[in-house]
Amino acid sequence: MGLISFALQGNYKRYYDDLKELSKTVRKPAWYMFVDTFICTLRYGSGLQDYLNYRFYEKKHAQRKTYVSIGYVDKVITKLSNIKWSPYISNKANFHKNYGKYTRRDFYDPASGYEAFEDFLNRHEVFIYKPQIGLGGKDVAKYVTAEIADRKAFFQEVVDTKACLEELVIQHPAWEALCPGCVNTLRVMTGAAKGQSWLLYAATRIGSGKGVVDNFHMGGSAVLIDMETGKLTGNGVDKKLNWVEYSSTGVRYDGYQVPYWEEIKALCLEAALVNDQIHFVGWDVAITPDGPLLIEGNRGSGFDLPQVLAKRGMKDLLEELMAKVDELERQ
Repeated sequence: MGLISFALQGNYKRYYDDLKELSKTVRKPAWYMFVDTFICTLRYGSGLQDYLNYRFYEKKHAQRKTYVSIGYVDKVITKLSNIKWSPYISNKANFHKNYGKYTRRDFYDPASGYEAFEDFLNRHEVFIYKPQIGLGGKDVAKYVTAEIADRKAFFQEVVDTKACLEELVIQHPAWEALCPGCVNTLRVMTGAAKGQSWLLYAATRIGSGKGVVDNFHMGGSAVLIDMETGKLTGNGVDKKLNWVEYSSTGVRYDGYQVPYWEEIKALCLEAALVNDQIHFVGWDVAITPDGPLLIEGNRGSGFDLPQVLAKRGMKDLLEELMAKVDELERQ
């Protein structure tokens, strides 16, 4: 995406209103921050939300340049996770087929026809509906099979929207305790090339208790995970940058142990080698009573969550990743 076309996508009136509200606490005029935002877009490839998420309004150039902007990560994804692999990993049905050893649950692909659709419904009292291509948990819904009045009409809706139906994930009790009613997923980033894979970063998203999606973009909170111990570290943060000490059920985040942490790391490292030509993936992991499983793999994993949680720019992480991939590819 070109810089100009990217810039034209912004909702500038709403953004300026946000800056006016922000100016009451940071003591900088909204017009100044508005102009500064566009300087940052030109200089760092950052977007409107980058400016707010990373608090660029209080940072100097030396700090700003260390951040992975939306423009920079787009270039990295183009290099490390070529778009030609998008159907392989981003399409929900294809993901189940290619990574079935790690998804470990039943699914329905609308290309399979009506009879397979009926069979899927008959096997599951409750299931999850997902667009086959989608981001941020948009349009994900939970359905009760007995409440579907017209199966043929629903089948046609699934076909028309190219949705994927999935078996409901039953969550580990210790993980369900953080927020029941949704799958509280982990985001684990990996690098891979030439038969080698390695871990980059891990965090979790905990639901808000208001919907089926845990997502950072859907009202949930994100919390860092200590890569060695598998314990949550520090407070959680939501999309509005509110820092919270406890989950919606009153569980304190800091120090809480992630179940099956060693198995989670092993799962992601192994999955990364299924196609190591996709050098950079953000895996969404669920934890069941029997161990972890993959919800999906994100070829274009974003960096808003990691950098907000870490309270620092993480361009160094991606630069190290690219250098390591280049080195392995040359061997």
